[in-house]
Amino acid sequence: MKNIISLFLIIVFSTSSLYCNDIFTKKEKEFIKNNPSIKVGIERDWPPFDFVNDNIHKGLVNDYLKIISNKTNLNIEYVTDTWSNLLQKAKNKEIDLLPVIAKTKERENFLLFTDKYLEIRDYLFSKSINFNSLDDLKNKTLAIPKDYAYGTYIIKNYPKIKIYEVKNVLEALNAVLENKADALISNPAVVNYLTKKHNIKDIVGNFNLDYNKNSLFMATTKENKTLNNIINKVLRNITKEEKQNIYYKWVFSTSKEININSTLSLTKEEKEFILNKKRVTIGNELDWIPYDYNEDGIAKGYIIDYIKLLSNKLGLEPVFVTDKWSNLENKVKNKEIDILPVLAKNQKREEYLNFTTRILTQELTIVTKVSKNEIINLDDLANRKIGMIKKWNLTELIKKNYPSIKVIEFDSIDDILDAIKHNFIDATIQNELLAKYYINQKIYESDLKTVGVIEVNGFKKDLFIGVRKDLKILQTLYNKALKNTTETEKLILKNKWHNSSKGLILSDEEKEFIQNNVINISFTSNWRPFSYVKDNQPQGLAYDYWNLISNKVNLKTNYIFEDKFTKSLDLIKEKKRDLLLLTSNTKEREEYSIFTNTIFKTPIGIATLKDENYIPDASYLEGKKVAVGKNYTAQKLLEEKYPKISFVETKNLKEALELLSENRVYAVIDSMPALSDQIKEFAFTNIKISGSTKVVFNMKMMIRDDYTILRSIINKVLLNITEEDKKIIKNKWINLEYEENFNYSLIWKIVLGFTIVLIFVIYKNRQLLQYQEELNETKTNLENSIKNFKLLLDVNIAGIVIINDNKIKYINDELTNILKIDSKNDLLEKDLQILFENYTIEDLLIKTKNNESFELELTYNSKITIPVLVKVKDIVYDKKKSYIISIIDLTDIKNKEELLLQQSKMASLGEMIGNIAHQWRQPLSTISTAASGVKIQKEFNSLTDEMLITSLDTITQTTQFLSQTINDFQNYIKDDKKKVLFYVNDSFEKVLSILNASFINHHIEVKKDIENIEVYGYPNELNQVLLNIFANSKDALKEKESIEKYIFIKTYKKDNNVYLEIIDNGGGIKKEIIEKVFEPYFTTKHKSQGTGLGLYMTHKIITESMMGKIKIENCKYKTFDNCTKVTISLPID
Repeated sequence: MKNIISLFLIIVFSTSSLYCNDIFTKKEKEFIKNNPSIKVGIERDWPPFDFVNDNIHKGLVNDYLKIISNKTNLNIEYVTDTWSNLLQKAKNKEIDLLPVIAKTKERENFLLFTDKYLEIRDYLFSKSINFNSLDDLKNKTLAIPKDYAYGTYIIKNYPKIKIYEVKNVLEALNAVLENKADALISNPAVVNYLTKKHNIKDIVGNFNLDYNKNSLFMATTKENKTLNNIINKVLRNITKEEKQNIYYKWVFSTSKEININSTLSLTKEEKEFILNKKRVTIGNELDWIPYDYNEDGIAKGYIIDYIKLLSNKLGLEPVFVTDKWSNLENKVKNKEIDILPVLAKNQKREEYLNFTTRILTQELTIVTKVSKNEIINLDDLANRKIGMIKKWNLTELIKKNYPSIKVIEFDSIDDILDAIKHNFIDATIQNELLAKYYINQKIYESDLKTVGVIEVNGFKKDLFIGVRKDLKILQTLYNKALKNTTETEKLILKNKWHNSSKGLILSDEEKEFIQNNVINISFTSNWRPFSYVKDNQPQGLAYDYWNLISNKVNLKTNYIFEDKFTKSLDLIKEKKRDLLLLTSNTKEREEYSIFTNTIFKTPIGIATLKDENYIPDASYLEGKKVAVGKNYTAQKLLEEKYPKISFVETKNLKEALELLSENRVYAVIDSMPALSDQIKEFAFTNIKISGSTKVVFNMKMMIRDDYTILRSIINKVLLNITEEDKKIIKNKWINLEYEENFNYSLIWKIVLGFTIVLIFVIYKNRQLLQYQEELNETKTNLENSIKNFKLLLDVNIAGIVIINDNKIKYINDELTNILKIDSKNDLLEKDLQILFENYTIEDLLIKTKNNESFELELTYNSKITIPVLVKVKDIVYDKKKSYIISIIDLTDIKNKEELLLQQSKMASLGEMIGNIAHQWRQPLSTISTAASGVKIQKEFNSLTDEMLITSLDTITQTTQFLSQTINDFQNYIKDDKKKVLFYVNDSFEKVLSILNASFINHHIEVKKDIENIEVYGYPNELNQVLLNIFANSKDALKEKESIEKYIFIKTYKKDNNVYLEIIDNGGGIKKEIIEKVFEPYFTTKHKSQGTGLGLYMTHKIITESMMGKIKIENCKYKTFDNCTKVTISLPID
C-alpha cells in the first residue's frame, strides 16, 4: 500500500513539474527547489482585488497567486497588513512579493517590477456630480489612503487640493459621507463592492483620472531578480481565457452596476437630463433568441445584457416593455417607450427614430426542412412560400426585391418554424445565429436545418439602437456609452451568448453552495422514459440530464425514490426535498417553488383504444372521462384551457393506461414519449396514441423557493451544455428500442373469454350463419349506397375535390368539365396548389369558418383562371382526416353581371346626356346673344372696340365652360379601372357640376358639409354611384309641390373609414318597398324612365368593388319629417 501511495505522489509531482521543465532555466528551477515558500504581502481591505474575508484571502490577486503557485510549485505564505505597512515591510525585505502595485520612481528604488498584468481606471467619487476635472477641486478636500500612488501625483500637480489621509478606501468613503472630505479617488469595482457590502448610498462617479498609475504590476525586492523572472514567465503564459474568466468573476460582474456616467465626458445638459430622466423604457421582443427575448417574464439575451451595460454606464435604470415586434414599433411611435434596442435602419424608420452607431452585425441563412435538399440558395425559393415576421425590415425587403417569392407574414419565429415543420410553408430567411439557436434549443433539430450563409439584395447587415426622434440627447448619450465600452466587456458578453467560451464562471457564493450542500432529489420512480427505477438504480432522460449538470459543477446528490408525483410536490413544498427532476411550472406551484430554464419540450399526447378515430386536439375530449396521473403537469395545463374535460386521477401513468385498457375511461393524456414508452413497456396491445392535444409540455427542474442560488447554477450549466450532448440524451431515450413484455393479466382474460366462446360455439354456429346472410345483404346495400353516392357526386352541379395531406384524393366529373380536362389522373395525387396556387387548405378553412361560401379564382396549371364559389368542410375519408371542397363555376353569372353593369352604365349615360342638355341651353343662348349683338352693332356702325372685346370674352368663357363639361363627360365614360388615391370632394364636385343645370331647372338646392378626405379606390365608379343616387333624389324632389327642395351632403372620417351621407326631403320611400330597392330590375318609375339597374349597380360597386357598405333608410332631418337618407362607408386605405 505504501508503495502505491509513493508511486501516486511521484506521478502527481512529475505532472506538476512538467510546466517547470518547459519554461524555467536551470537557475530558476534551482531557486524553486531551494526556496519552496515565499512571503507575499496582501491587503485586508481592497476588494475585489486584494482583501481578506473570514480570515481567508480572496479577490482577483488571490486567483492569480493560485495560478503562480500551481505552475511553479511554490508555497505561498500570506502576510496580511495595511498598504502602508506592507510597503515598509517590502523596503525592509520582510516580504518577497507585493502582488498588486502601481509603479512609481520612488518605489523603483527598492522594488523590481514584473510586466504589467492588469489595467484599471480610477475615478473621482463624491456625493453628487459637482466636478468635471481635478481643477474643480481647488481648495477642496480629497480623502486619500496613506501611501497610495496617486497621492504623490496629486500633491505634486495639484498643490491647492487639501489632502485628508485615511487608512483605506472604506475610511475615504466614510470621510466623504461625514463631510470631512469632498471627494475620493478609487476604482469603480472597489467602490461598488464596499457600498453594497456596507449599504452606503448617494456616492456617484464624476470623471476618470487619465494618468499612468492605472497600470498594475507585481513587484519583488530589488535583490530577488530570479523570483521576479519566475513570476514574469508565469504571468506571460497565463492564457487569454484564464485572464477573461478572472476579470469577469471579480471586476466586470462587480463594477458593471456602479454609476460612472461622468467618465463619458458628459455636458451639463446631458447630466441634468440623466438626473431628471432616471429611467429609460426599452422594447423587449418575445422570441428573438438569443439576442432579445423574454422568458418567465424576464427580459433576456445578448442585446438585453448589452443595453443594460450601456444604461448602467449612463446611470439610467432600464425598464423593459415586452411585446411582439409590430406592437413595439407602434409603441415607440406613440411615445409609450423610449428605445428599440436592436433594429436595421431604413428611411421609413428614420421618420420617427434616431439611430446610434452600430451595435451588431448579422449574417442571414435559409431555414427549411431536413428533407428539402432542393433548396440551396435564394434562387431556389422562387414560386415557393416562405414565412417572415410582420413589419420586419427584412420582410419588406424580400417582398420588394424578390417578387417571385411568396411571403406569408407571421407574428413569431415559433409560428414560422412550426409552419415549416408541418409543410404549410417551404422555408424562412433568418439571422444565422438565431436560426441555429432555435433549431437546437427547441424541438426542431430532427426536422429543420439551416442552408449556408446567403446575401439578400439591399440587406444591410448592421443593426443599431433606435431612439425616439424627440429624445435626441438620449441618442447622443448611448453613442457615448457605446464608445466607452471596452473590448473586454464586449468579449465577455459575446462568450456568454455565442457560447464560444466553454468555461463555466461561478460566483464565490455559488461555489460555496456547491461545496457545502447535498442536493436531495425527489425522484419519480415510474415515469418512463423520463424518470424510473431499475435494479434499484435511477434511470431515464431526466436522470441523464441531471448527471450531466451535476458532473460539470460537482454537485453532490442524494436520490429519494417516490412512486406518487403528488407526494413529491408536497415534499418540495415542505422543503424536505430540494429538487424535482423534469416537470413544468403552473401558477399553483409557483407559490412555493422556482423553476429552471426549459430543458426539453414535448407535446402532450392522447391515448385511446385502437378502434377510436384520429383526435386532432384536446377539444374533442370535452365531456369525456380522461385518466391522468394525480397532479400531473398534463392535467394542470389542460384543465385551465378545457374545464369541461372530466379528469379521472390515478396514482401514475400505468394505472391510467390500465383503466383505458379495461374501457373504463375514454382516453389517457401525458407527454407523448411517456405514453409511447409505457404502452410498449407494459404491452397494452389494445391501446394506441390517437392524436395530440396541441399543448406543449415545457419541461423544467422544480426547486424549493429558497434555493435561488441552485437555480442560478443549473441555468449556467444548461447554457454550457453542447447540442451534441443534448442529442445523445434525446436519441437514447426518445428513439428507444423497447423490449416486448407480456401483460399476463390480459392473457388470462383472453383465455377465459376464449373458453366461454368455445362452450357456446355450437349454439352460436347457427346464429353466425344467419348473421352471415344478413351481413352479405348489408354489404350489397352498402355497395349500392356507395355507387349512388358517387353518382350523386358526379351529377352534382358543383365540382367536388377531396384533400388529404394536401394531396388531391378524389374529384368528380363536374370538376373535369369545369377545367376542360380529359382525365381525372391529371389531378389525382397532385398538391392542392395546382388548383388554388395562392391558398393552403388552412386558408380556405379560415374563409369558411362561419360555414359560408366565398368567391375566389381557381387557377389550373397557371393557365386557366375561372371565377368560382367555394365551400370547405372537414371529413374522414379513407380513415384519415380529410377535407371536401365544393366548387361552383361562376363564369356565366359573372358574364351576366358584366352585362347588367353595361346596361346600368348606358342608363347612367342617358341620364348624364339629359343633364348636359340642360347644362348647355343657357351657355349656348349666351353665345348666340353675344354674336348677334356684335353683328347688329356692326351693321349700325355702333360697335366699339370695348364692346367687341367684352362680347368676345363672354363667348370665350362660355366656350371654356362647355369644354369642361365635355371633359367631365369623357372622364366619366372612361373604363380604365385602376385603384388610385383621390379626394371624395372631387367626385362630388364633378357630379354636381353635371347636374347643376338640372337642379336649378327643378328648383333643387344642394347644401354641402364636405371634408376634403382622401381614399384609395376607383373614382369613376364612385362618380357613377353618386350620379345614380342624385338622379333618384332629383326624380323624387321634382314631383314635390313644395318650393323647399333640398339635398343635404355630409362627409366625415371615423374608425379608418370615410362616411358619405346624402339626404333629400323628397318624401321618403314606402316601407313595403325599401328592402327591395337594391334588387335588379326593381323600379317604381315608368318603364320609359327607369331600368331598375341604377341602385342595384350602386350597391354592387360599393360592396364588391370598393369593399364598402351602403344603407338606405327613411328619417327625419332638421325641420323635414319625410326624408330619404343614403349612407355610404368606404375604407380609407
